[in-house]
Amino acid sequence: MTLLAARNLMAEKMRFAFSAAGIGLAVFLITVLLGIFQGWNNKVGGFVSEVDTDIWIARDGTTDFINAASILPGAMGEEMLARDDVAAVYPLIVRPMAFEHDGSKVEVHLIGYDVESGVGGPAKIIKGEGDPSGNEIVIDDVLSKISGVGIGDELESSGMTLTITGIASGGNFAFTQAGFVSEETAAELLGMGDLVTFWLVTLEEGADVSATAADIASTTDGVEVFTSGEFASATRHRILDNVLPILFLIVGLAFIVGIAITSLTIYTATIERAREFGIMKAIGFNNRDLYSLVVMQSVITGAIGFVFGVLLTILLSLFIDAAMPAFVILIRPIDVLFVLLATILMAAAAAIIPARRVGGVDPAIAFKG
Repeated sequence: MTLLAARNLMAEKMRFAFSAAGIGLAVFLITVLLGIFQGWNNKVGGFVSEVDTDIWIARDGTTDFINAASILPGAMGEEMLARDDVAAVYPLIVRPMAFEHDGSKVEVHLIGYDVESGVGGPAKIIKGEGDPSGNEIVIDDVLSKISGVGIGDELESSGMTLTITGIASGGNFAFTQAGFVSEETAAELLGMGDLVTFWLVTLEEGADVSATAADIASTTDGVEVFTSGEFASATRHRILDNVLPILFLIVGLAFIVGIAITSLTIYTATIERAREFGIMKAIGFNNRDLYSLVVMQSVITGAIGFVFGVLLTILLSLFIDAAMPAFVILIRPIDVLFVLLATILMAAAAAIIPARRVGGVDPAIAFKG
């Protein structure tokens, strides 16, 4: 049956190629969009997850890390440190800022952290030094590529000049990229005095993180308290919830287009070979055999389209990584498996109408002139 299905498809090579390409483009679009979602999901909340702390404290009404408008008093750190279940407290200042370099604007998601502990700082230093002091800044490698700045270059803002001393990874948030400075430098640059954006709380060993977070929230006025996992999740949802409906819509349209192209191609081939199907019925093939033939044609088309689509996605992701480093695509094996299942579903759905047409073929057509 497989060989017969392949022979029928190859009888019209251009039509078959067009159908496989249609499935391939649908697979490509679905895979790319899934890759974009996974890439954003990983990058947007990944930084928060990697920060070595148990609890994030922010101003009441704060929803996420990226869009934080939180301002907390410096004295709150001492209050938290006085608790028996708290081992350490670290300040973090976070603000989007625009710097200038050689007359060009460089947008940075500024993060001022406690350099001595390293909590809230760059995840991994790729080049240069990783502990900024004074008027020094460590920038994310994606920011370096996008803005064309590197070690030794200077960034100016608010009358201050910062010198880039290191390039790090882990600070690409897809929509914006991080620049790391000491907490003191950030406070001076932003004129914040002893105010901070977040307090990061590390608990004593054995302390219940969720219970402590709930207790801090109930005993401290005007704050939002998150466990590290909760804050990473809230950051992901805040950013991705705005784009998910669009991604799902495009994936749905790609799925429908893939079904339509394949169904039209198989249906046309079925109409043109109606006499052959009539002969097959006349010599003993039943409707189930003919249904299997049509479904096999659709599955073969889908399989070739799937391979084409996945290869195209891999090639594009390599190009995107080089040309647009901020545009993150993360393709996981489980996502490829999902796309394969979607392709099989597309192929099966595309075979419904042609199969019904085959079932209605009259064997007597084989004897007509």
